[in-house]
Amino acid sequence: MREFARRMSARPGTRVLDVGGNIEIWSLIDHPFRVTLLNTSVLQADSARPWRLPACGTTWEFVEGDACDLQRFADRSFDIVFSNSVIEHLGDDERVERFAREVRRVGRSYWVQTPSYLFPIEAHTGWPFLWFYPRGLRESIARRLDARRANDPWFCPIAQTRYLTLQRMRQLFPEAATYTERVAGWPKSWSMYHVKPRP
Repeated sequence: MREFARRMSARPGTRVLDVGGNIEIWSLIDHPFRVTLLNTSVLQADSARPWRLPACGTTWEFVEGDACDLQRFADRSFDIVFSNSVIEHLGDDERVERFAREVRRVGRSYWVQTPSYLFPIEAHTGWPFLWFYPRGLRESIARRLDARRANDPWFCPIAQTRYLTLQRMRQLFPEAATYTERVAGWPKSWSMYHVKPRP
């Protein structure tokens, strides 16, 4: 989040659409933004409680919607569209491409992050090198994990999760720069970001 704040040069009052996010991640940086949190259900969108809100001057709005259909928002209606570990949960190529188009349409600037499948520990499960297992074993593990966490409103089924290569991310966001988060030299995540200064 510090890299996000530094690279995006966001100022107080910046209008941010956080697609699929929550308040906790915004508590990691101290900036008074105007953040709209969009999630698929009331339970997710309303998961924040007043005593958990960071006291940094940020204002919040909670809305329901589909990350791949942001038609309620006009073109360039947000200074920044922000998305952290959502794109890999959206489903097939068509939905992923619709999401990328909507992000680029709605935001003057954007920051879209996805975990790197090359990192030794898979981000959603904690399993080592999960994406390199034989498909049958990977699907068996995913079914067991999904069954255990079926009642968690923030859990995205592992069976429906896909990894995206850096090449694919660059195809989806062709004008973006890339920030690679590294831990012990390993690429932990990739963030595609595009900055267009406000007038």
